[in-house]
Amino acid sequence: MTPRTDDFRLERSGDELTVVFTQTGTAYTFPLGPDGSLGDPRVSGPVRPASGQDGPESDEATVRRTATALARLAIAGSPAD
Repeated sequence: MTPRTDDFRLERSGDELTVVFTQTGTAYTFPLGPDGSLGDPRVSGPVRPASGQDGPESDEATVRRTATALARLAIAGSPAD
């Protein structure tokens, strides 16, 4: 299953942006640099596996790429090339 953007929740606290994959509760917390750059995410979770009635398990690498793209969009406001 490919994650969709509405499968994520974004939270900002100070100089960190957290992107949570709501299907599992896995959180990707990105430190924000003073210039608005994103650092490598700290990953927490998953709280529960993504399987069963929600469909097949999502590939962690795909979820991470989507979370990173969403974090970049939240900070930059436009897609990265």
